[in-house]
Amino acid sequence: AAIRAAGGTLVYRSVDVRDSEAWAGAIDELYAEYGRLDGVFHGAGILEDKLVADKSPESFARVFDTKVKSAMVIADKVRPDVKLVVFFSSIAGVFGNRGQVDYAAANDALDKLAWWLGARVDGRVLSVNWGPWQGTGMVSAELAREYARRGMGLVPPDEGVAALLDELRIGPHDDRQIVLM
Repeated sequence: AAIRAAGGTLVYRSVDVRDSEAWAGAIDELYAEYGRLDGVFHGAGILEDKLVADKSPESFARVFDTKVKSAMVIADKVRPDVKLVVFFSSIAGVFGNRGQVDYAAANDALDKLAWWLGARVDGRVLSVNWGPWQGTGMVSAELAREYARRGMGLVPPDEGVAALLDELRIGPHDDRQIVLM
């Protein structure tokens, strides 16, 4: 409602980003319908936490590909005139987490993709290494305890959103990766 009230257009389409062909097709459809994409926020991700010894290659691929393959489709499909691309990464890519080798690797890859894409488009590209969210998101009770043990607090949703908006509004536009926690 706020976007529309400000004169903007918001499009919501459901697509499985793990299906690269369907995901690329959805982006192509948006370009065909509107002629441009002004901004993309990528927040895809799943968790299947297990120690490396207990993790199957298929599980690793599901976690890694959900985040990385879908982001690579975005990087392949956005045109140089895109104004904003934001990847929602995680502090797991920076600090790691027990049982999250796949998720940490995926987030680190997303951070590197932001640097690569930022050199190829005119607009701002940013990978946000989010800390754990309070009361929402992908943080289980066990993971919240582990963060607390390590001295990492949970991000209140209203403060997290405000921090991201501040960064997009006033942050250095040559930064490609930030940590918000």
